[in-house]
Amino acid sequence: MKIKLTKKKLKWVKTFKPNILKGNPLHYNISTAAKYHKKLDKAIDKMTAEVKRALEQLYKSEGITQDASIASQARILLNALNNKFTDMFNDLSTNLAETMVYSVDKNSKSNLFSSLEKITGGARIKTNIMSGDLSDTIKASLTENVNLIKSIQSKYFTDITGSVMRSVTSGQGLYDLLPFIERHKNITKRRAKLIAYDQTRKAYNSINKARMEKVGIKKFIWHHSSAGLYPRREHIEMDGKIYSFDDLPVIDKRTGERGIPGQAVNCKCFMTPVIEFDNENNI
Repeated sequence: MKIKLTKKKLKWVKTFKPNILKGNPLHYNISTAAKYHKKLDKAIDKMTAEVKRALEQLYKSEGITQDASIASQARILLNALNNKFTDMFNDLSTNLAETMVYSVDKNSKSNLFSSLEKITGGARIKTNIMSGDLSDTIKASLTENVNLIKSIQSKYFTDITGSVMRSVTSGQGLYDLLPFIERHKNITKRRAKLIAYDQTRKAYNSINKARMEKVGIKKFIWHHSSAGLYPRREHIEMDGKIYSFDDLPVIDKRTGERGIPGQAVNCKCFMTPVIEFDNENNI
């Protein structure tokens, strides 16, 4: 598919002979990520509070710190809680992933439509398409998010179970265990925040890529966000450069991985749709 310009924009291009036409930068909706994070945070607070309360009651009722019986009872207790919160996170994962991805898809349609209007001079290009590639991108994002949300709960219980068993072995009981419980809660909450924001950006950029390719946009400008504390040097060097979807840049020199803005973990870079002209002003 070839991008068509309005007569007025085409006349302008032939008169001034620009090398490129740029759309508006494509920024994800941060409120979508914030809502995702808030729901994950609420679920984690519920899970960690109940685990802490149950373990405190177990240790205090037993009045012992180094005993095979408390280890056995702790396993039974944690298994029961694990089953309970596995069900809760399974339900949450599907609903939350769908809410985020479909919100991102809606945001992509609107933002890309406005961006392409700037390129074409007002020609209305349909962005509400659902091609095979786009459908596959959405399905892949849904699957990845469901699995990541489920992993929050499973990793927490793996870590907390290990800490409980070590507290029994050490003989220090709650003295050792309470700091571990608080630490695992904070680690889990930080990981959930990373997942929420990182996955929202990934979904948005991946959906935009599929949609841009479908309507005939072959290239994009890479923008470094300058938002991270530890920016990737290669991403700084890529800032402002034009890349093709057919020949993506290396986003990680250590692994040779190629990709788009937002693909690397915690990458906050973004892109702008662009079309380039040859010497004769052909797209």
